[in-house]
Amino acid sequence: MYTAPHLIELLEKQHHARAQSGLFKKGTFTLQWRTKVGSFPHPDLETIVSAGEPCGAWRLTQGRPEDKRNVSENWKQLCVLPLNGYVPGSAIRGLVRSWAKQRPDVLPRMQELLGYQDNDSITPGKIEFLDAWSSEPTKLTLDIVNPQQSFQVYHQGQSTPLSLYTLGNGEDNIEITVAIRGIFGKASDAEVSEVWEWVQQALSLYGVGGRTASGYGSLKFSNSPRVTPDPDYTIKQFDFTLYSQGNAGPNMRTMELRPSHWRGWLRSWALRFFLGVMSPEEAEKTVGELFGAIEPNSYKGCVRLQITKGSKWGKVSSNYPRFYLWKGKLQINAPKEILNKIILPIIKFAVMVGGVGRGWRRPLHIFHMNNGHAAARGTYLTLTHKIKNSNTQELETRTYGLPLDASNWTRTYQDWLTAVQAQWGDRVTANNHNIGAEVFSPATCAIYAVPGPDIEPIDRQEEFCWEQTNDAKATRGDGMYLIYQQTPTRNYKRNPDIGGNAGSGGAYCSWASIKRVKVKHPEEDTECQEIVCLFMGGETPDANHVRARFLKDLRNMAGARHLFGVQAPN
Repeated sequence: MYTAPHLIELLEKQHHARAQSGLFKKGTFTLQWRTKVGSFPHPDLETIVSAGEPCGAWRLTQGRPEDKRNVSENWKQLCVLPLNGYVPGSAIRGLVRSWAKQRPDVLPRMQELLGYQDNDSITPGKIEFLDAWSSEPTKLTLDIVNPQQSFQVYHQGQSTPLSLYTLGNGEDNIEITVAIRGIFGKASDAEVSEVWEWVQQALSLYGVGGRTASGYGSLKFSNSPRVTPDPDYTIKQFDFTLYSQGNAGPNMRTMELRPSHWRGWLRSWALRFFLGVMSPEEAEKTVGELFGAIEPNSYKGCVRLQITKGSKWGKVSSNYPRFYLWKGKLQINAPKEILNKIILPIIKFAVMVGGVGRGWRRPLHIFHMNNGHAAARGTYLTLTHKIKNSNTQELETRTYGLPLDASNWTRTYQDWLTAVQAQWGDRVTANNHNIGAEVFSPATCAIYAVPGPDIEPIDRQEEFCWEQTNDAKATRGDGMYLIYQQTPTRNYKRNPDIGGNAGSGGAYCSWASIKRVKVKHPEEDTECQEIVCLFMGGETPDANHVRARFLKDLRNMAGARHLFGVQAPN
């Protein structure tokens, strides 16, 4: 490991000594999140293995992941592998080739400089790509894949997490030296500089390693030129603020906000929307085309996501029960028409009715457990973006979402549906309302804005604490109060058919999500409102079912305003 970076230094000195320094280019990239790349078992061996391989393949034994993939056992026995990670030169070269193939004006030049193979011959390239090593020896650490689609959307049982190993621990940035060199007598200084520009663009745009579309392997190079999206693609960037009860990775006791939390959030919301207008098979097919799929056949999607840490990352509240603050940037890269007309409208709805990560279906509030201890539950998410003021032409920061106006919600959804029909008209079906799943459409869910709480329960400006410590009721509005009712005819809380149940030998998602917004209620004079989104899950508003009763209670609540979807009959 120690000789690998030194080899790059010696090769650079060799080029300088031969007065051909222009044939050698190197730079330091910062790995901002874990990457699934290569590892080097021992300095005296030439064996190179993938960072994911030490755990074995994701095979199933009698329908369950094999024991060596168990996250809990791996965390106890081998949370860090005795292997140093690196980025293979072939991976960097492959990324550059992939980048160039998206650009017809660059493709012929790429084949000339990097070589190509056709049916008749192999044409060698002029540029060599060196393996990229971290500035300090960096071991591979345990990571987690936690499939959630069936559980989160279809309410079909909790998933089993799977293990893999990656370069990086999810917390610390890693500096990686990337280098290329031209072959003596073949490449010119200008050609090496040309390829180096491609390297900077490709790595900065795509990242490196496996699962890059989910935010893994994100790289930053301070001296790179402005990153240009692929042709017909565009990038949307948000600043996010997330207050949370906490998020975790392979270790449930270590709070860790991950790109995969965001990826799962966006993918699951896309599925909820498509289920409203397509059959389950067509909806899952469409989501796979957008975000990629691994079963039954693996293929990549067209939507990429990255997050960048902000100055506040995992900040802990000053009083109990503990909650956490995460600030950063969320970047989404997709074909222009798909991003603007399909993905962004979904995000507008998603950010208005819930949060991200653990407890996303509830606003941040205080919860008293059966043992009497107080705990924080839920999330509080805001997205902001920069838009140009039409009068001053200056960029202004605006909150991203929807106003609490029913006509705006209906119009935004209809515009989304029109775009879906234009893109996938042969898949859209007229009647898809009776699926036992979280389906987002005007006929399958109901959204109301209700009063409360009287004040925002946390101080977000200075002290970063609960406004009223351990006062559970002060942290809840009328939507949360309705969920917490324990009268025999209601019993919404811990009822798997409406309020969910996180314990008691099983895990059940709630059919209702509640989001607090800091918007004064126009009638009840509360400083905040709660947006309640009820998924009917195949039940009708007039059914004799707990979700139908909950819908009626929403309608009858003082100050409740209907924003979207079905309504209870009079």
